[in-house]
Amino acid sequence: MKTLDLLDYWNNAATQSMYDKHLVRAESDLTMKHFPKIISPKILDAGCGEGEGTETYASVRGATVHGVDFSARRLDLARARLSEKSNVTLFRQDLTEAVGLVPDYDIVISQRFLINIPEWELQMKVLRQLMGLLAHHGRLLLLEGHQEGAAALNEFRAAAGLEPIPVKWHNVFLSDTRLKRFMKAEGYRLTAEDSLGAYFLMTRGIRPMLDSNLDWDCDFNRIASSPEMMRMLTGCDRYSRLKLWVYEK
Repeated sequence: MKTLDLLDYWNNAATQSMYDKHLVRAESDLTMKHFPKIISPKILDAGCGEGEGTETYASVRGATVHGVDFSARRLDLARARLSEKSNVTLFRQDLTEAVGLVPDYDIVISQRFLINIPEWELQMKVLRQLMGLLAHHGRLLLLEGHQEGAAALNEFRAAAGLEPIPVKWHNVFLSDTRLKRFMKAEGYRLTAEDSLGAYFLMTRGIRPMLDSNLDWDCDFNRIASSPEMMRMLTGCDRYSRLKLWVYEK
């Protein structure tokens, strides 16, 4: 897989980064739960795409938000979405290369961004770039595809007589063990872990047994993504295809 292939993919007008909008909202809500309690934070949304998460993060009181992406098409979509957000600035930047951003961010977010970097060696390079952009005592929030969670969910689906969910051609999910080992060696402390296991189990495990029509905007998914349902269905973390790792220096 080549970076150029990825750029062509993301510059294609027909490409949509996430079809399940209930999941997108749940992702952003989960990430914001782990924001540090500081006044007027400066936030970097790395690999911001169409700006769906950026829009939510810009709602934080007093926040200054920078969104970065390497795709001109994604940034055009983000600009249209965020045109009324005066506290958001968008930059075109390939984070696998040297960056011109000032390292003073209180919060750096990677929301399904690293998984679109085509190999672990490049993912490590980008992780170092993101760490280098943090202010002193800044917080790095990684909400990314999770190898172990994807495998556990597919085990559940197999037991239910369902086909496994494949990882898309342009995604490289993170290994929990490998990521933790790398970040520890870089001197970063893991302060929290979180997931959306209940939502994935309900929408990718249970619902397909009941209904073969996967309408992502259905009432079932809306209810499954509610904070109340998430709180009630504890103990499902292992089934989450996405995981949030929270790191501090």
